[in-house]
Amino acid sequence: MNDNDNMREDLFGDLEFGSTEDIEVPEKLIDQVIGQEHAVEVVRKAATQRRHVMMLGTPGTGKSMLAKAMAELLPKEELQDVLVYHNTDDSNNPRIRVVPGGKGKEIVEAHKVEAQKRGQARNMFVMLLVLGIIGYSFFTGMILLGIIAAVLIAMLMRQFMPKEEAMIPKLLVSNTEKETAPYLDATGSHAGALLGDVRHDPFQSGGLET
Repeated sequence: MNDNDNMREDLFGDLEFGSTEDIEVPEKLIDQVIGQEHAVEVVRKAATQRRHVMMLGTPGTGKSMLAKAMAELLPKEELQDVLVYHNTDDSNNPRIRVVPGGKGKEIVEAHKVEAQKRGQARNMFVMLLVLGIIGYSFFTGMILLGIIAAVLIAMLMRQFMPKEEAMIPKLLVSNTEKETAPYLDATGSHAGALLGDVRHDPFQSGGLET
């Protein structure tokens, strides 16, 4: 047995494979964690007891992976969707509504259908009004004045009448077809990623600094 065989045995133990295609990947993310056996045990226990876990370590140690794996292990609860409605009284304070998971998308689709129907009815009303004004102007002999009045009325109604699309609620949080707790990676960026690692002022580089 040469040195390469000894190194392979130390790395893979009794695992025999020809390529990575022969390696079976576990379905759960927690079972894919390698080299963090104690952390895996703590995460499993915390997920079962619904407790918090604080993980400290250098980048690349698997903190985010363990957090995502913990989200998969948390007991399933009734997920909820969050809808945002337009507030006609105060546009700066929208109305918030919480519904069971999966219902939010259905509500938005229903509002879209209703908004489309109202928009079609409004357009039909404007068209009939314009045609009525133009027809009346033909009988009175004031054709040019009737056309101008019809165009102005149509423009004003389109401008000042509320748009149906703006009244459709927005789906802020959607848990449609989700069965596990949501996981949001909020890893903070270092100063270089936010502000840049180079000098932005041309007078502070290239030998031109004072």
